[in-house]
Amino acid sequence: MSTEISIEHVSMEFRTPEEVKHVLDDVSYSVTPGHFVSIVGPSGVGKTTLLRILTGLTQPTSGHVAVDGVPVKGSPAGLAVVLQDYTRSLMPWLTVEKNISLPLLNEKLSKAEIKERIGASLEEVGLSGVERSYPWQLSGGMQQRVSIARALAVRPRLLIMDEPFASVDAQTRFDLEDLVLKVKDDFGITTLMVTHDIDEAVYLSDEIVVLYGKPAKVRDVVPVDVGASRSQIETRNSQRFADLRTHVYAMVRGLE
Repeated sequence: MSTEISIEHVSMEFRTPEEVKHVLDDVSYSVTPGHFVSIVGPSGVGKTTLLRILTGLTQPTSGHVAVDGVPVKGSPAGLAVVLQDYTRSLMPWLTVEKNISLPLLNEKLSKAEIKERIGASLEEVGLSGVERSYPWQLSGGMQQRVSIARALAVRPRLLIMDEPFASVDAQTRFDLEDLVLKVKDDFGITTLMVTHDIDEAVYLSDEIVVLYGKPAKVRDVVPVDVGASRSQIETRNSQRFADLRTHVYAMVRGLE
């Protein structure tokens, strides 16, 4: 079952003895269950801060976030996170299957159930047969696929990704984007992603939330109407894709 996320009048400030830094100001947005939403904006605008609030790692100064109507006070049930740096996300001294099993250790699952989840998750990301390998034996793209498999193993209702493809080469990035679209179609997981790549946001998203300003507000919410089926060649070469990319980029740069 997909998850609904409600962000209501969220503001965030950081205080030090010398200054008060206002990061977010009255940010509101509701995520439709099953949708893929990208959060974009200038560097340092507060995108990752908003993600930390969504995951319960940080409490906002004011406003609140709710998942399926339940206020977020800690890590929401059914949450999985994929980070940018897979070299820090995966434990190099553990095999792939042991890395994937880590978030399952606190669940009441039998060894057979854990093994089934590991195998199914690796099959979903196209990595069947690497269970006994170590992360350092795999390419960067394969390691990030393991990170995604680990997220899928917990059967998440909500997936949050922070620049998940920034550390891989361009071709691998395209492959991982298509993998994420496959996961979205197969599982219907509500997904939020922070990215600096405007093309990536347009290619993957149902909507794009543009943050802008200091402190950051929601500048616009852009529906991405390039069709439900996406192709790295046809979609990216369409006029609608180009128009959306230009529109979002102009807002991020403060030109609109």
